[in-house]
Parts: sequence; structure tokens; C-alpha cells
Amino acid sequence: MRIKTGGQHQGWTVVHQARRAWRGSFEGVWLGVEESTGRWMVGRQRDGQSMDDGFDADGNWATSRHFREGNEYLNMRRALAAYDEEAQNASDVWNGMWDQRAHEAVARHLAHRVPFPAPVRLSAGWIGRGLTDYHPPRGSTFPLDGPEAKYELIRYLQGQTRFDEIVTEPGSVSEEEAYQLAINATGPIRFVCRGVTFYLSE
Repeated sequence: MRIKTGGQHQGWTVVHQARRAWRGSFEGVWLGVEESTGRWMVGRQRDGQSMDDGFDADGNWATSRHFREGNEYLNMRRALAAYDEEAQNASDVWNGMWDQRAHEAVARHLAHRVPFPAPVRLSAGWIGRGLTDYHPPRGSTFPLDGPEAKYELIRYLQGQTRFDEIVTEPGSVSEEEAYQLAINATGPIRFVCRGVTFYLSE
């Protein structure tokens, strides 16, 4: 059987999945989160003969790795690293765009976790530390619908933190706090993480 990305599967929200043919058979992986607990999971689909037989008739998969710490941010970071590793172990599933696509899927999932109470247009942006105060590096979007602006903000966060290590500098929120601020935003916000200013503005 085939499962649907974005849907519920045995208590897990399916955040991302991929399956490809390799020498006459199919291999695949999937990434899920248990919303109520903040646990993340990386699953290896069953090897099979089509795009549709990665899960058996009961929806079961081959193997999985669970990330069950009390900190959802750390669970997410560790699951993404494991997901990348598992995709490389599944023949021909991983490719040069894998990292970007998986992070985009996580950002899109997180951006839609807390809905906006009313339609709103926001710009997402960041301002980094530059060689001078007059010309710091920066990026911003045109005004977008709230969920899309939040998605872009999380992508900016991902680009600056890259899930490599946890760093908290004076005057900055932690990476975990930055993600929570972005996820929970339903209007303009502004915060500093790793010395970079991130914002949503009207």
C-alpha cells in the first residue's frame, strides 16, 4: 500500500518520503512526527516490486529509528540526520537534491502547525552580521500569505543554523527558542539567533 505525505499513518504525521527503483526492485524511506509527544521517527520502507508496496496490507514498514527525547527540537535535528543517512543506504533514493527537499518538507510542516486566526500578508527576512553596519548581508521576501511567509522564515533559520551544532550567544535566543517563535507566530515578530536577526513584518 501507499501512504500519503502530510496525512496520518499509525499515529505519525508523514512529513516526507521517497521511493525509487534500483535494479529491478524498489526501496524507500519516510520521515514522521508524533504531534502529541514531539517524537520523530525515520522509517525504512519494505523493499518491493512497485512504488506502492513499501508498506504491507496493514501499513507496516520494514524498520524504524525513533527519537524520543523530551526536546522536540533535538528530536527533529537528529531525525533529519538519520533520515539523510537512511536515504543514502537505500539504493538510489538519495540524490543531490535530497537535503534541500527534506528540509523544505520539514519547514512546510512546521509552518502549518499553528494556523493563523485570520488571513494576513507578511514579509519574511533576516539581517546578518556584515563587514560594516551599513551593508550587512540580508534577505527578504515580498509580502506573502501568512503560512508561506512563516515557511520562508523557517527556511532562513535552517540556512543559518544548518542543524550542525547548538550555539547560544549573548543577546540571542537559542535555536530551539527561535524555532518555537517561528512556529507559533501568527503576526509580526522579530528575534535574534546566532547573532542574526530574523523577522516577519507587515
